[in-house]
Amino acid sequence: MLKRLATGFVCALVAAAANAATTAPAAAYRPPLPARAETAAAFLTSDAAPRYTLTLHAPTTAELASLKSSAAPKNGVSIKARRLKVGFARAGPAGDRALPLAALPWQSVSGGTAARIEVQSPTASSIRLGIDLESSDPRVALRFAGSGAPQRVYGPFLVSELRRGRRSWSPILDGDTATLEIYLPQGVSPGSVTLAIPQISHLVVAGLAPRAEPVDEIGQAASCERDIACLATPAIAAQAKAVAKMYFSEAGDSFLCTGTLVNDTLSSNTPYFLTASHCIDSQEAASTLQTYWFFDAIACGNHTVPPFASMPVGATLLARSDDYDWALLRLDHPPPAGTTLSAWNSAPINAGTQVSVMHHPEGDLKKFSQAVAAGTALTPIASGTYNVADHYSLGTTEAGSSGAALLTASASGGFELRGTLFAGSSSCHAPQEADYYSRLDLAMPLLAQYLDPNAANPGKAVVVEFYHSGLDDYFMTASAIEIHDLDTGVHPGWVRTGLRFLVYTDPALAPPGATPVCRFYVLPQFGNSHFYSADPNECAQVQARFSGQWFDETATAFYIALPNKSTGACPAGTHAVYRFLKSANQLHHRYTAEADLRNCLYYGLSPSVTEPENCSTVAGEWIEEGYGTAPNATVMCSPDS
Repeated sequence: MLKRLATGFVCALVAAAANAATTAPAAAYRPPLPARAETAAAFLTSDAAPRYTLTLHAPTTAELASLKSSAAPKNGVSIKARRLKVGFARAGPAGDRALPLAALPWQSVSGGTAARIEVQSPTASSIRLGIDLESSDPRVALRFAGSGAPQRVYGPFLVSELRRGRRSWSPILDGDTATLEIYLPQGVSPGSVTLAIPQISHLVVAGLAPRAEPVDEIGQAASCERDIACLATPAIAAQAKAVAKMYFSEAGDSFLCTGTLVNDTLSSNTPYFLTASHCIDSQEAASTLQTYWFFDAIACGNHTVPPFASMPVGATLLARSDDYDWALLRLDHPPPAGTTLSAWNSAPINAGTQVSVMHHPEGDLKKFSQAVAAGTALTPIASGTYNVADHYSLGTTEAGSSGAALLTASASGGFELRGTLFAGSSSCHAPQEADYYSRLDLAMPLLAQYLDPNAANPGKAVVVEFYHSGLDDYFMTASAIEIHDLDTGVHPGWVRTGLRFLVYTDPALAPPGATPVCRFYVLPQFGNSHFYSADPNECAQVQARFSGQWFDETATAFYIALPNKSTGACPAGTHAVYRFLKSANQLHHRYTAEADLRNCLYYGLSPSVTEPENCSTVAGEWIEEGYGTAPNATVMCSPDS
């Protein structure tokens, strides 16, 4: 098998060298000094000190069954199309109510006071606590530990580091009891601080056996999977250092995927992290991300616990696509020393090229698989085209492998990332079956500002979508100033959805037929929202009919092509942008270039449209507007690149 691997690798090198495209080299990640380490923390109070105890009832049958509800294949495609669920949400022991901090058993410690709170969820092998903490003093801090590993303390997490006004999540805490220690600096009274634990995530393994995060997945992968240590070439060893096992939570449920640290063309040492959109599809999920590095077998076939590294919780969602299932994050904290920033190549993959995957199937120790590229194709459960890999000659992929990088050999003798795992039907029993991977060649126009910042694309910009939960409204902008202000909280409450599309910013460089997009702002007394149109007639009608309600902010928010007004068809080199109106208030609009999201928003308006995968929208919640026939009605046409 090793001989076959080496021969195929050389053949792939020849194929890779023949493709001219934008590339970024691999590089060793250089953590800033001093790098923060979670393993050095300790509680301020003694273990013998009293604590405030909260206990939940044992999980119900329905709660336990929820772990299996997402495992069924859809349209013949396996669970790889879904993130691997490893924990379920539970309401906190006091619900949304703030804890009575004055009643806590406070202890005097250096510089202030501290108290411990214990939360037990019976039968959990690990716990994450959802925390709502408010304090005007930025020095208020939290520390955490679990009963399964009480000596491993995480923190301190300063209130100034937590995401203000949004729920924060603790690291994964081993055992069925989580301990939270809250520290108040001298002069800060318990009455001036608000702390609630409205939600927890109760983690277990498949089959509902006890687990100790993150090591009890060892041995869970199928028998055909191969440890990285069994194939220890320098290229494989280096690339393995770019791959991390991911844990994250959303709405209290917890999940597992695989992701890869990636370089940019400037080798800026920015910790960009690429995975699948079906893994990280919101800033909520990104904020809870905990990565585990070097979770590799010590030696071939040695499945003892390796000396892995875990990093502080949190990442920023920069961009993603539902149709093409990729997501780019920037880790909030530096990865550990010794990690690698993966090389990548934005060229299409030639059919017949040998491809490789490094991944954590079922959360197990890192594995290495190889297959053959079989061109590109649509999948049964998504709107975009994907790289296809089949006929695995080594290993396969499984649940938990989602988001893992599809790799080809580079001319320098290493690996280059070409996409991320979405879905598929391969298994140890059916290695010839196909898996689907996103296409970096199609994603790069929307990722270039991060991964290839010096790329020439004059006269174009990216529209970035934001969401405000308090207003239940979406907003999009191509303005770099507005994007910065929304990202940095100048206008609080807005978070990126990750979705985006390209537009023109210079009419002199736009193609014939591109029109300016007007932007209106509805005055707060009427609803506080925005409206965009690329149709000059529609802009004029809004101005004439709603001049007392809608303020004309700009006639040139950006430039974009219009579709054929009869058919909704877009010009060559562009693709559809859809517009939806919120049916409840007849005011809020949402714009998207994602066909899967269009189907989700349109679901329920026509019996011809079935409920899309991972759709949380209520049927009939949105009304589609545009030219042509719904659900393909189009309002704008975004450039492909």
